[in-house]
Amino acid sequence: MTAHNTVQFPSPSKLALVGGGFAMVAIDQRESLRRMFPLVNGEEVDDETLRKFKSAAIAALSPIASAVLLDRHYGLADRRPAELAKGTALVLAADDLYHAPGQPVLATSLDPFVTEEYAQQVGADALKLLVIWQEDGSSAEREDLVGSFLGLAQRVGTPSLLEGIVRPARGGQWLDHHHRHEAILRAAAELSGYGCSIYKAEVPGYIQGDVSLVREQSERLTALLRVPWVVLSNGVAQAEFARAMVEAVEGGASGFLAGRAVWSDTVRDEQPAAALRERAVPRLRGLRASVSEATSRRIAVGDAFVRSEAGKEGSS
Repeated sequence: MTAHNTVQFPSPSKLALVGGGFAMVAIDQRESLRRMFPLVNGEEVDDETLRKFKSAAIAALSPIASAVLLDRHYGLADRRPAELAKGTALVLAADDLYHAPGQPVLATSLDPFVTEEYAQQVGADALKLLVIWQEDGSSAEREDLVGSFLGLAQRVGTPSLLEGIVRPARGGQWLDHHHRHEAILRAAAELSGYGCSIYKAEVPGYIQGDVSLVREQSERLTALLRVPWVVLSNGVAQAEFARAMVEAVEGGASGFLAGRAVWSDTVRDEQPAAALRERAVPRLRGLRASVSEATSRRIAVGDAFVRSEAGKEGSS
């Protein structure tokens, strides 16, 4: 299969804030969300508990988000959720996730039940695919998976969001932080090269307790990509995500598509719906404001540069 970097998709502007930038909330977690809940009589919570939490999260957070990412399994039924705020875009997860109990996702595939007809039935405004990138020479498999996803998005007629999560080679481990940071950049270069509307990346250069490298690494990632990119929050301490995200935007990111950094501390609350309103809503408002402010600063700097260059040409 050849690279898909010439495939044209609709503009992702419907997923963005009015002034530019993306403030998107991920509520597509599945078994990982189940494990966030406390055990009930020694057993994991049932599917209905997941659906109720997602419904409450959609109702509380979608009025603030520019888009909400949902899964077919527990976030959607057969139609656009009634709780999803009018004007907020719906991103449909098109991936199946594979992992052992209590372990991170090891592999993904295209969900066979996310068809063109299903995406149109639920009113999806965009599709998203998670890809695990490993230093194991399996680029051909990744290319085939991404190609199938891009073909689906093209048939549905929606923008495509491609998410890359890096892992060390099978049986190996990261040599150091630098090794992982370089992998994030290589994964972005490879995966975005197949073609997508938006690339979703782990926060470049992030080390727990230290965001000093994020802007520099984000600038490097921006230089590699020809499409807008956003950061995810998995792997980032909740208290550090806002600062890390702003550093990434200052380095060229266009915002975020994050879940855990917004709502993870509400899951174990005795009244999750109330906790979402009291803690997650203000947190999301703050993140949204940060994206708008950072985007405005970047646009202003860009406009000043253009005016400066025009002045130089006029005086020459």
